[in-house]
Amino acid sequence: MAERRRLLIEPARLRGAQALSRIGLTVSEARYLKRVLRLRPGAEVHVVSGCGQLFSTRLTAEGDLALDSDLGALSHAVAAPQPPLGLAVSLMRRGMDEVMRMACELGVDRLQPLQAQRCVPQAEYRPDRWGVILREAVEQCERLWAPELLPVLSTDEWWGNLSAENLRLIAVTRDQACADLSPLLAAEKFLPGGCWITIGPEGGWTSTELQSAAEAGWCGVGLGDTILRSSTAAVAAATALCSWRRELQRT
Repeated sequence: MAERRRLLIEPARLRGAQALSRIGLTVSEARYLKRVLRLRPGAEVHVVSGCGQLFSTRLTAEGDLALDSDLGALSHAVAAPQPPLGLAVSLMRRGMDEVMRMACELGVDRLQPLQAQRCVPQAEYRPDRWGVILREAVEQCERLWAPELLPVLSTDEWWGNLSAENLRLIAVTRDQACADLSPLLAAEKFLPGGCWITIGPEGGWTSTELQSAAEAGWCGVGLGDTILRSSTAAVAAATALCSWRRELQRT
C-alpha cells in the first residue's frame, strides 16, 4: 500500500479554505513536504484538522496546497472516539517524550502532566517539545483527532479536578487488594464521562497522595506482577485503555 502523506493543520487555518480552494503553508511545512518527503507539484497530500476532518489536497507549483476537487474538498470526517480516554503522567527524568508519542499513536485523547511529590528534580516540563512530538505522531499514525495536551498540575490540584462521572483510576504497586486494570475495565460497559488513569513518578506515590486520591474517589489498580518504570507503566496503561475501547466499539 502506498504511503499516505499527511499534514496536521489547525482548524483556524482551515476556515475558509474550501471557499478559497487553497491552503497556505508555513516555511517549516513547505520544507517538510519538499525537502523531507521530496514531493513535487501535483503530489497528493492529506490534510487533517485534528478535529476529525481529512481534506484531500495537491501540492502546487506556487508552494501551497490546492483542495482536490476530483475527490471532494472534505473527503472524510469522523466523530470523536467514545468514551474519551485520558492519561495523567507524573513528570519523569527520561522517557516522557516517548510516552507522549506512544500514547498518541495508541489513541489516547487527553494527556495530563503531573508534578507529584516524589518527582525527581531533573524531571522536565517541556510542553512546546511535546506539542511537536504529538503533531508528528498524529501525522504518522493517521488518526484524525489530535490528543489534547493539558497544562501541568500538582497532584493536590489533580485529584479533585475530574467529576464523578469519569472512571478515575490510579496505578499502584504492591497492593493485593487492588484489581488489575484489564479485568476491571472489562466489567465496565458504559462511561458517560470517559476514563482516566494516573501514573506515578519514578519514586512512587507518597502515602499522603494515595490517601488524597482515595478520598477524592480514585480507584487503585495494578498493572501486573512486576514493578514497572513510570514510562513503561504509562504505555501499558494506555494500551489497556485503548484496547478496551476498541472492544466496546465492536460490541
